[in-house]
Amino acid sequence: MELVLFLIAAGIIFYLYKTFQVYLSNPIIPNDKDTLHIQAKDVSQSIQVSPKDKLKATEYGIIVRILGKLSFADDKSCALEEKLISGIIHDMALESDKSEEEYLEIYRESANEDIEELANLFAAETIAQYKKRLKIIEFMFALSYADGNFTQEEEDMIISVAAILEIENDDFNKLYDEFKEINTNTITLTKDEAITLLGLSQNFTKKELDERYNQVVSEKRQNIFDPKNLTRSYNEFGGQDLRKYSQAYIVLITDLQTQNKEDKE
Repeated sequence: MELVLFLIAAGIIFYLYKTFQVYLSNPIIPNDKDTLHIQAKDVSQSIQVSPKDKLKATEYGIIVRILGKLSFADDKSCALEEKLISGIIHDMALESDKSEEEYLEIYRESANEDIEELANLFAAETIAQYKKRLKIIEFMFALSYADGNFTQEEEDMIISVAAILEIENDDFNKLYDEFKEINTNTITLTKDEAITLLGLSQNFTKKELDERYNQVVSEKRQNIFDPKNLTRSYNEFGGQDLRKYSQAYIVLITDLQTQNKEDKE
């Protein structure tokens, strides 16, 4: 009996010894989950994002890039288009802790952006914010028509963005038809009418003209980020007036340029 117990005990000891030897020859290996977690952490720590790239990825940054891509779709620019861009950038700067120059830099570099990619980024930022999406489409129309020349490329861009933002057909068509009808009617002003409209004297200077025009645009333009303006028509509240004042500015600045040319001759 004692011999049997001895043999059993010896067998158990031998088994434990072999198991311990196997354990020592196989160090603990982390599972896949642990390994992936460590790798992901290391990669994220190695990537450094510049302040400008961070700003470009924000909602305002994406909007600036969309408007920049649209604005540079043609080679034309005008005083109203420039004022609309500077105005919206001014509003962005007030709403954030970033400067106007930072937004302007992003705007100037947006010519080669992919409009559909930008629209998808904006869609991700504005889930369940339909009114905001529609307001951006409305502003895109306003910017495109500012120079009086709505190009096919501009139209295609707006249609692409509207589709990605899931703008309803009735809403889109309403904006499309409204801007087309308003801008089909040409505004003609004489020099005297333009002077009266802008409230200038007959002997106005370029500085006075620029200052007055800047003041009018500032008063009439719409802050599209103001919640109360989300449902207010651009054309009804300021857009129509801006067309008239911009035409007055064109008439008077052209007259000044003609006078200067004649004086030099």
